[in-house]
Amino acid sequence: MRTLSSPYGPIELFPCGDPALLRTLEMDASLNVFRTPDRQFEALLEIAQDNLACVCFARLGHRLVGYATFHPPDAIERWSGAGVPGLLELGAVETSRLHRGRHLARHLLEVAFNTGRFENKIVIATIYHWHFDLEGTGLTTYAYKKLLERLYTGVGMQVFKTDDPELDFPGNSLMARIGPQVAPELLAEFERLRFLGAT
Repeated sequence: MRTLSSPYGPIELFPCGDPALLRTLEMDASLNVFRTPDRQFEALLEIAQDNLACVCFARLGHRLVGYATFHPPDAIERWSGAGVPGLLELGAVETSRLHRGRHLARHLLEVAFNTGRFENKIVIATIYHWHFDLEGTGLTTYAYKKLLERLYTGVGMQVFKTDDPELDFPGNSLMARIGPQVAPELLAEFERLRFLGAT
């Protein structure tokens, strides 16, 4: 666990946190980029119960003020077709608007990757512009994309090319962190999934 100071009190960060602890928290009302806060909280609890997934979260007292999710890719996505285990998706990353500017998202990702849990895995991030909080940040689509790419690069992810039509728009991007202990079979499967149109 990592603790950050804030004017409102200490913020505690839990890597792949205990689902029982997560259930006791109250969702910050500004965590509403992906769904309404209550529906997003239900989604977080469901992910946290999955043995193949984890939710890294930040709490201030009894309030959930940030989270990052890691889970197997959704069944409708090409990335779910990996023939060998070990491909995970960095899904939603969201922090309370009250605490933006304190690099809370970066700290969440750092504590998650510092667990060693992902060293034999490939963690992908599909950056879609329709998930950007442009209203809350005042950024353009291009600036928001670059912000996310800098954030993810800081924890060892890289931009990868792909022929996935969902990622063809200039505001979208595929990034991945290839753990140092990834099996050759998993790496080959990731390369195959990146260019399905070429087969």
